[in-house]
Amino acid sequence: MEILKKRIRTNQFKGRAFTQITLDDDFNVPDVRPDIDKIIEENGDIKISDIRVMEGKVSVHGKLEFAVLYVSSYDARPIHHMDGSIDFEEIVNMDNVAEGDDVRVSWDMEDLRTSLINSRKLSVRSIISLTLSASCISEVEAAQQVSEPADVCSNSRRIDTSQIHIHKKDTFRIKDEIAVPANKPNILEILWNDAMLDNLDIKLLDDKISLRGEVGIFVMYSSEEEKNPLQFFNTTVGFSGNMECHGAKEEMIGHITARIIHSEIEVRQDADMEPRNVSVEVVLELEMAVYEDEQVEILNDVYALNRQLVPACRPVVLDNILMKNQSNAKLHQRIKIKNDQSKILQICQTGGHIKIDRTQINDSGILVEGVIYVQILYVAADDKVPVNAIKGMVPFSCQIEIPGIDPSCTFEIAPVLEQVSSTMMNSEEIEVKMLLVLSAIVFKRMKVDVIEDIKEEALDMKRMESMPNIIGYIVKPGDELWTLAKNFNTTIEEIMSTNVLEQEVIQPRQKLVIMRRMSS
Repeated sequence: MEILKKRIRTNQFKGRAFTQITLDDDFNVPDVRPDIDKIIEENGDIKISDIRVMEGKVSVHGKLEFAVLYVSSYDARPIHHMDGSIDFEEIVNMDNVAEGDDVRVSWDMEDLRTSLINSRKLSVRSIISLTLSASCISEVEAAQQVSEPADVCSNSRRIDTSQIHIHKKDTFRIKDEIAVPANKPNILEILWNDAMLDNLDIKLLDDKISLRGEVGIFVMYSSEEEKNPLQFFNTTVGFSGNMECHGAKEEMIGHITARIIHSEIEVRQDADMEPRNVSVEVVLELEMAVYEDEQVEILNDVYALNRQLVPACRPVVLDNILMKNQSNAKLHQRIKIKNDQSKILQICQTGGHIKIDRTQINDSGILVEGVIYVQILYVAADDKVPVNAIKGMVPFSCQIEIPGIDPSCTFEIAPVLEQVSSTMMNSEEIEVKMLLVLSAIVFKRMKVDVIEDIKEEALDMKRMESMPNIIGYIVKPGDELWTLAKNFNTTIEEIMSTNVLEQEVIQPRQKLVIMRRMSS
């Protein structure tokens, strides 16, 4: 007997794990840099270099890259910077993972603090939260039908599946060269810079992915001027392009996230051989998962009239897409300088990063709560410390509407911060505005018994001989023609013909005549 099978390829969620790491190290100021009087600002980024999946555990290798902006009274130009990195390796226990599983790591930097040990040495300390999400591509072979003579009866059922077609990482490189604004002097040295994604639009097309957006660029530099050596400017670099994604179709469902994993901003000479250009190179890492919703018909049950057929079933769990949705929240907060900080003359740059503290499934969707850490660099009313920084927090609570969600569902949330801006209210207070975008893809877990094989055994002749050739039967609640035909060794068509039924629907207490049929 030939069994025709359907291969179902699904991305199966295997679990999450959470861990915290404390990184702490001391760093000497490079010999080429002057002494530190006061630290103005610090920032950091986590670079994951290697993820190794083993039986029941995951090894994560990475490093914290940090940069420090500081004031020195030992140099004619008071503002300087230094950078460094701290390597780490963490073993995280995950009960269900196995070698070959896909494990993604997201991180939050809960606290980054730098403090002076002395003018030539500083301490760097940070608490890093790592969230690991494990899944695997599961291929299930389910029987669809049997190719056999008429004495074999079978019935099928339809199931909804979200088959994963593409699951991979790739990078998109953005290169540009921008000119220093005409009213600004030449660049002597870049002291501080930042690159931030904005207005990102990702679309799934046939065999490719379309990207469009902007990168906000901030540059603070020391100039060749003596009177006003500290300068800065903000600009944007627009980009658009396509990435190859073989097998993708526009009508498929794409869950694609992008983040900056590398940015390099360097001084370049213009056509007049003056240092008035800045080269920008930004690398985006894209995590791509492309699904296709499909209704699949699989074999539900089978029996034969002249022999015993025993289906070999296997329970499987399919993660099917329930919904993809997003929630946008406009946030604003007023942040004041501390009592010991210089007053504000001008805002230089505003940045922030998102930390999600809690997610909870409720009756209408997913409640997401957290905080946005904001850092504002400003020109200060102090000749000795010409720039300073304010730090603040903006709490948020957002609801992502997902009708039909229940506690058994799994989900992924991609938070993005856009349209970050700030306005001086007065010399001591700044109002920050931003748009928080929370994109969610939700999977509903479906447990299905699929038939993988069918064994043939000899018919139980004693049972068959004890069964009457004709029987009068009164339909009970829950009865179906299929189960009656199987139990009494006949066919649905035979019962319908004998009882002159026009459709397969039967009602409780309905009277039927059932005739046993045996193939030779």
